[in-house]
Amino acid sequence: MGCNDLQFLGPYFRSILDRRGWSKGRARKVVIDVGANTGDDAVSIIKTFQPILQMCHMFSSPIKLISVEPSPKVFCEMDDLVTTKLTEEDRTDIVRLNVALSDKTGHLIFQDPGNEGGQLIGSNFTDLSEMTPDEYSQFSQCKYADDQFRNMTVDGSRTSTVPTYTLDLLISSLEDPTLGKISPNEEIFVVKIDTEGHDYSVLLGAKDLLQHKRITFIIFEVWANANVKLVAQHMAQYDYQCFLLTKDVLVPVHVDDWWYPHMDNFTRNWWGNGLCGVKGSDNIMMLWRMYHSDNLKLLNSYILL
Repeated sequence: MGCNDLQFLGPYFRSILDRRGWSKGRARKVVIDVGANTGDDAVSIIKTFQPILQMCHMFSSPIKLISVEPSPKVFCEMDDLVTTKLTEEDRTDIVRLNVALSDKTGHLIFQDPGNEGGQLIGSNFTDLSEMTPDEYSQFSQCKYADDQFRNMTVDGSRTSTVPTYTLDLLISSLEDPTLGKISPNEEIFVVKIDTEGHDYSVLLGAKDLLQHKRITFIIFEVWANANVKLVAQHMAQYDYQCFLLTKDVLVPVHVDDWWYPHMDNFTRNWWGNGLCGVKGSDNIMMLWRMYHSDNLKLLNSYILL
């Protein structure tokens, strides 16, 4: 399920927002796509949450999508796809940034072949302040002039150095009135992280957001058992519970109560996705029940978790 990312869960999330809307209003929600790649997820997310006409009224919860992609070439491809596939009105709902996210600020240096296969090869961590309007303007544009990126081939010897923020600092920057891209304390409904093995570091950089339960759902990439355990342990301290995603079942992986000892001895890497949500929340319960709607035993078993 590694390739599906947020596209697979999008309809579930849309249904949760629609069900919540009757009692909690339709305030705008923030969706963050970390490792946005060439923009397929961005287009899918915008289309998934578009308003629909139901019973003579538009039915939706408006969103602001923040798409983060560190590779300059891939960022240009994302920018191009979004411009081609979405209307000008839809594009106003997307913040596109050619930066990296980690647990520290500064700059990351990575092998940048120009596809999703980039690998971290170095770092230069320094304290960064909140993003300024000039920096935002720079980071939100394709750096290659005259469509130069279209003629760039995949090149394993190419490297890129990109400004690096924590998720906490990025959100505080976008909330600052000098940028005003999102409003303070808006619910961050989904954070999708797909950073080629760097997902745990991205979560370490979201301490304030997690402490205040600002994030409703997190999707992360699974590439080894050690990665799963690290994420599950980290999220548990903020009272989040995590699951492995399979086609039919959400498999709990809470380290204290729902860990499987054989996973500590299984060393072969594998690839998939995990999901975390606030423990005991209505949101995670609704997702559980929708995901297992065709399995009566699992449908009613959430209380056991």
